[in-house]
Amino acid sequence: MILTNREIFLLVICAVIYITLFVVTIQYHRRKILLLQSRLDNIHAMQKMAVIEQREHDVNTIFSSPVYLRIKQYMNEGQSMHNGDWKELAEVVNMVYNGFTEKLYSLYNMSDQDYYVSLLIKVRVAPKDIATLTAHSKESVASTRSRLYTKVFGKKGSTKDWDDFILSI
Repeated sequence: MILTNREIFLLVICAVIYITLFVVTIQYHRRKILLLQSRLDNIHAMQKMAVIEQREHDVNTIFSSPVYLRIKQYMNEGQSMHNGDWKELAEVVNMVYNGFTEKLYSLYNMSDQDYYVSLLIKVRVAPKDIATLTAHSKESVASTRSRLYTKVFGKKGSTKDWDDFILSI
């Protein structure tokens, strides 16, 4: 079978396109792997710092703070938190766990809901109470927790995996 010049030209074009797509795909996956590795390195560094910092700070500061006492009252009354409460809780958490908010946002650009759930996990609020305080369903809170783990770590994880991670940083 003899190929015409046009057929040869088309074969060359197809080969070039195929090779280009192959190279682009490999580069994309390399960047994705590097990004995930960078996140994991940040996570490990955060966890080491958190262990050191936790020894230096009194965690009871959170549990005796006015905002935490209000949160307990909201849970007892079945109410959701107010905007000012979120800011105040973030300040207390960041005071005890130096840079907690910045650490979270350095891993993933979270929505307010993602951040609020993570804050409440950090202060050891139960998932059913997180649902009440954020005015979302228990299923929505569970979905948020497992989705965040998947986004940050690049692999499927359970709700407990995210909770354990948040408590470790």
